[in-house]
Amino acid sequence: MAHSKRFHTVRFLLIASVLLTVVSAFITYYNDQQRKKTTELVILTYKVIQASTTLFSHIKDMETGQRGFIVTGDSIFLEPYFQAERDIDPQLLSLQELVRDNPRQLAVVNQHLYPILHQKRREMDRSLLLFGKRRPDSASYFIAGRIGKAHMDSIRYWINDLIDHERGLLETRNQHLENIYFFNDVVRFASFGLIGIASFIALITLQKKQKENESLFTALQQLNDELENKVKERTRQLEEEKHHVELLNDNLHQNLEEVRSLHEGLQQANQSLVRANDEKNDFLGIATHDLKAPIAGISALVQVMKLEGNLDPKKLNYVDHISESCERMQRLISDLLDLNRIERGTSMVTVEPVIISNLLARINTQYQPIAKKKNITLKIENNVDEDVLITDPDALLQILDNLISNAIKFSFPGKEVKVKAGSGTKDILFEVTDQGQGLYKEELQRLYGKFHKLSARPTAGESSSGLGLSIVKELVQLLHGEISATSKIGEGTTFTVSLPK
Repeated sequence: MAHSKRFHTVRFLLIASVLLTVVSAFITYYNDQQRKKTTELVILTYKVIQASTTLFSHIKDMETGQRGFIVTGDSIFLEPYFQAERDIDPQLLSLQELVRDNPRQLAVVNQHLYPILHQKRREMDRSLLLFGKRRPDSASYFIAGRIGKAHMDSIRYWINDLIDHERGLLETRNQHLENIYFFNDVVRFASFGLIGIASFIALITLQKKQKENESLFTALQQLNDELENKVKERTRQLEEEKHHVELLNDNLHQNLEEVRSLHEGLQQANQSLVRANDEKNDFLGIATHDLKAPIAGISALVQVMKLEGNLDPKKLNYVDHISESCERMQRLISDLLDLNRIERGTSMVTVEPVIISNLLARINTQYQPIAKKKNITLKIENNVDEDVLITDPDALLQILDNLISNAIKFSFPGKEVKVKAGSGTKDILFEVTDQGQGLYKEELQRLYGKFHKLSARPTAGESSSGLGLSIVKELVQLLHGEISATSKIGEGTTFTVSLPK
């Protein structure tokens, strides 16, 4: 924890020193620009002072040359006069250019100094003109007049005003330069000080880190030795395991050979079973078909015996039993033929439009007498959105026949059987609900097996082949639908068939 805090402190100081160095460089650059600008202004100030002094010197030179020439009459005094006169205009323009960025100084030059200089020069030119016209007394009087002195005093005053103002600016600019140098020194020394402190702390931290690294290196070396020993031990174990795996692999290879032999035997047995199943289906088809004609003949003979009407009640009862047995045999044969045809894949599906309301009306007509005979109420509801279903009508009718006949068969007298048609999102739902004995939960998983006998029994001694629901399951699958069942003991069972629209 302490090492982490120390590391973060060093990092913070280093970052701060770098930032301060960058800021110091920026401030130094900025101050250098300010110093350069201020230095230029200081030089400009000196130039203005020099130009003002030189301009005043030229005026004095003109005045001295004028007085010397008028007093002595010697033309040698005119040389400095004319030289100063030639230099005054360029010097005045130079002064105007130097102070053009200072409105106050420029106003002094243009509004005060320039007019007075112009008057002073005209005054001196006039005195020389009078002297040239041989009127020395007038020229001397002109020189001795107080007008020339007043002009000279005014020139001296405004020149001094320019110089004093520039000296004030010079003092301000020099103070600004000193402030810049001082601020640069403070920032520079602060940066160097912080960098030095950070470097010192970093050096101490690095030394401590080096010691820690040395101890870690020693520990790492020990761990490396231990790891090498463990690797050697693990290598030895892997060699042993490899040998063991090779033995297991050999055993596995032998087992695979045995499994392959068993698989070939199973394939042969499966082929034998397939042949036997085909032979069974062929025999079943032939046998049921051959039984169909004799049983139909027996049933017809029974009907003939009933029509003759010369049977006593006891014989008539025997004949009724024979007729019922024939009907059961015919239903069983029909179920076996249907199941055999479905399993052999010879059952053809013929798709056509089925009017659901007509189908339900046919079912109602067919099963109402059977239900009334057993004192069972048969209710049929049609709740479909569209009355047309595209499917095989015979297969659908056979599905509903099996479900409704089972519902009536396994219901007690006085109960209700409900048949309901409804619409789903993409399918049509047919529900057959009875109020019969109900089924146990574990029986629902083997509802559709062949010849399965469940706990529920027909309530009026009706026969049951145990094939009806298996045929229903196969037919629903042929129509690409689904069937499900829910049941409660003592309350009844509901079968739901969903077929695609």
